[in-house]
Amino acid sequence: MKLTRNNALILIACAAAWIFVMIRVANHEPVYEPREIVAAPAEVERYARQQLNDLQRRSFAEQREFCGVIVEDDRGTLSTLEVFEGDIASCSYENSGKVGLKPVATFHTHGGASVVFDDEAPSFQDLQSDIATRLDGYLATPGGRFWRIDWQSQTANLVCGEGCLEQDPNYRPCPASAPETQYDIKRLQARFRNASATC
Repeated sequence: MKLTRNNALILIACAAAWIFVMIRVANHEPVYEPREIVAAPAEVERYARQQLNDLQRRSFAEQREFCGVIVEDDRGTLSTLEVFEGDIASCSYENSGKVGLKPVATFHTHGGASVVFDDEAPSFQDLQSDIATRLDGYLATPGGRFWRIDWQSQTANLVCGEGCLEQDPNYRPCPASAPETQYDIKRLQARFRNASATC
């Protein structure tokens, strides 16, 4: 069978693209693979709590979310490579998979107290994001609540309640929308749909 010049060029281009993709796949270690974590879960939680508490005042003052990824070295020493600035209702982080460092958890604040956003519980997007990255996540709210998102059980769990972390001076409790102590995605979606406008 004869190949025309155009067909041959197309086949060569496809082969080159396939080789390029295979080289990239072979040289790129997935960032968020589940892996053995050296640091004890309680140690990761303490570290996340301190990181978030340190960010709370800035988050309130600037009315924005802050977020990042907690990593560990081979000995289990925890660190944060970078804290990222978000906006009033979201924050995106990056982790380029530094050699010798393993991602172990994510963290983010929920900005300052607001009458517009339901910021005392994780959003279902928060939960979905940590499930997708296969990392546990930690969250601080304006009311000083501290949450842990468990990607494996696919639940958000209240670690400690109102005033547990630094609290926004503008925060006012709202009994009508006080969060429960555990949520899955369906219950978070129901909370969002049934959010009370009165407080």
